[in-house]
Amino acid sequence: MPKKAIKKAGNFSLAKRFNNLKIGLGNFFQGKKLRKFVYLFLSLLVLGFLFYRFRNRFIAGMVNGEPIFRFQLSQRLNSQYGRTVLEDLIVEKLIYQEAKTGKISLSPEEFSLAIEKLEKQLGEGTKIESVLALQGIDKATFEQQLRLQLLVRKIMESRISISETEITDYIKENRAQMEATSEADLSSEAKNSLLDEKISAEINPWISTLLEKGRISRLVK
Repeated sequence: MPKKAIKKAGNFSLAKRFNNLKIGLGNFFQGKKLRKFVYLFLSLLVLGFLFYRFRNRFIAGMVNGEPIFRFQLSQRLNSQYGRTVLEDLIVEKLIYQEAKTGKISLSPEEFSLAIEKLEKQLGEGTKIESVLALQGIDKATFEQQLRLQLLVRKIMESRISISETEITDYIKENRAQMEATSEADLSSEAKNSLLDEKISAEINPWISTLLEKGRISRLVK
């Protein structure tokens, strides 16, 4: 075959391949394959953005550019402290259930009053947030624990009785150490002190009873 014919045939073959490629790409970008490609690309783009935007939810820390993932942190915490934390959560759940059964709740006003008392005890100019920051305690965690303590106190108040004789005897024995001066304030202070003593004495047996009576399954080893 002459060289010109071979060259012409070669050019024709390349042109044909190019046209086939154009047709293939045209079909790709015009059909379902294009939509699938676009969906996949956009999905990867969105996932990448979400991972970057919320990376602190997936990564707990970085060491020389290598990540420590949150699931690794969770596994370690669960293996070392899981059972202890579970027991705390079980007790909390039992307390809330007991409060619900007894129709006992904590009002926003009661919580605000407790916060004000704490701030007075800390002294003028000292904020609770500052104290929590020094101790490394999250404010939300502190408020949750405070609500739980106040709720426990209300539950125990409904179970404990304090007689006038007990109040009178307490004032006689502790008058020198008491801050109140009027009779009404002395009586209130004495009652609160007696209540604190009885709560301290009865709270552990009460919680033990709740644990014994409750239907509890512990799945964490």
